[in-house]
Amino acid sequence: MGMKSVYEAASGLDGHMILNLLEQYRISGRIEGEHLQGGMGELQALGFVRVMVNEEDFEQARQIIKEWEAIQPPDGTPTPAPRDTMGLQLFIAGVIIGGALMYWLLKLSAA
Repeated sequence: MGMKSVYEAASGLDGHMILNLLEQYRISGRIEGEHLQGGMGELQALGFVRVMVNEEDFEQARQIIKEWEAIQPPDGTPTPAPRDTMGLQLFIAGVIIGGALMYWLLKLSAA
């Protein structure tokens, strides 16, 4: 059972993103060539980072990647995830409440 290149990534990060996508469909694989990127500045542009899958999973993996590529924005940048502002609001509220509580406790201990 051999491995076959199903995707040539622009970077190791892109390769791992595609591999993670495939693993969600229970297709295992590996990344080849990601450690070559640091050797020369242009290696990443030459397709040295490849996502490899077993030959029997190649067609299904190619279809999954094709469907994923079809929903990507035209310029190739991933759409940003909506920001969860609730976490920031809770953090700010916690800082304010904690500061008020510390002020109150220090005032009590000084009296």
